[in-house]
Amino acid sequence: MKKLLAIALILTLSLTACNSKGEIRYRIYAPVLQTAAGQLTIEHFLEDLDYMVHVLENNFALIDVANWAHGVDYKELAANARNLTIAMEEPCGDAFLAIMIYHFFPLFGTGHFRIIDHGTFDSMVRNNYYGGYAGQKWMMNRQLIQTENRFYEPQNQDRINIYNAAAAGLIEAYGLPSNRFFNINRISQPVKTDIIEENKIAYISSGRNMNELRIAQSQILRFYNQIADFEHLIIDMRGNSGGNIDNFIEVFLRPILSEPLEPDAFLFFLDAPHVRRFGEHLFTPTTYNGYLTTTEPYRPAHELLASYEFLEIRHEDFSRLHYGAPIARSSPIEPAANAPVFNGKIWMLTDQSMGSAAQMAAWYAKETGHITMVGDITGGCLGGPRTLVLLPNTGIAIYFDIFYITDSRGRPLEAGTIPHHFNHEGMDALQTTLALIEESN
Repeated sequence: MKKLLAIALILTLSLTACNSKGEIRYRIYAPVLQTAAGQLTIEHFLEDLDYMVHVLENNFALIDVANWAHGVDYKELAANARNLTIAMEEPCGDAFLAIMIYHFFPLFGTGHFRIIDHGTFDSMVRNNYYGGYAGQKWMMNRQLIQTENRFYEPQNQDRINIYNAAAAGLIEAYGLPSNRFFNINRISQPVKTDIIEENKIAYISSGRNMNELRIAQSQILRFYNQIADFEHLIIDMRGNSGGNIDNFIEVFLRPILSEPLEPDAFLFFLDAPHVRRFGEHLFTPTTYNGYLTTTEPYRPAHELLASYEFLEIRHEDFSRLHYGAPIARSSPIEPAANAPVFNGKIWMLTDQSMGSAAQMAAWYAKETGHITMVGDITGGCLGGPRTLVLLPNTGIAIYFDIFYITDSRGRPLEAGTIPHHFNHEGMDALQTTLALIEESN
């Protein structure tokens, strides 16, 4: 299992560091990268590292949430990346990319943060729909990386081989990564419908992502007819990595609603260049962010804090945030025709690997007021549309979400949704739910 994970990490260029002391135990040897601007030096790489940190500190609204909610300190990651960059034997751009991705991998998934590797770049320039959403903001990102790219050479196998060799060396020297979304113990299962106890307890797993859920829609709707009179329905969202939230709404949410769902929420952001670059399109709703849009003009964040009672707000985060506004879906989520299809008690199983649209699904489920959540705090990975930034010397690209989105109580969705019941000691979420059902009897 560990060998397979390591191979997958190299192929997807998803790596992380395990040496918290920043000790140099491995040197990268690779050819020098020539660019149109001439040969890059290690000083160029260090300048790009510092620039990326500067961009995150001044544009990325969720950088503090990464620390207190997920235990990721970007300053520590940057220090480790700096040490290994200085230790490079030769200034190789692809080896530097491997170092950056390796050390910042714990931050990957927080607000969709990512350092763009060769494979991701190829997907971005070839597809009009990438990263969960389309629309004007995405087209602006795509145009930027197409017209100003200086680093990536699509399908240059020699470059890819250099990167993969450096990545493999880092894994060999420092071990497998640490990231809540890339855990070897993560639950990964296709959509499944099952009857745990006849006429009483039914079970549906949501699959590995929202696309699998969409494909299984007919299967699940037929299953609803079979279990209509059962006492309990368990919806297992563990391991779902997200995708299009509409699939969750259509398959799971609308069929079980008895009245429209229109949860209140808020967004906050930094008054910064990589946020403001979207101009008039900054608040345009998209499929990706669940059609959330502002319901009134934005204003200084401190005015919102004085106007609303945020019971779960993290005040320390707002020392950086400049503006905010209430947000809501552009239209409520309406019950499906002939809904609800199930009148018994509904449970949802959760874990930390639920991110992006799966995080939004957990938020919606809790906002219904009649779905009981069991398991662990969900993974977050949710902060609206992404902005893309090119590092000045290498041209390596990064992206991250631009908003700090909270529920009606002020808790950032990036920090995850807290279940009603955590797992009982020695039990997983399904076992805990079955124990709770037995206790209720």
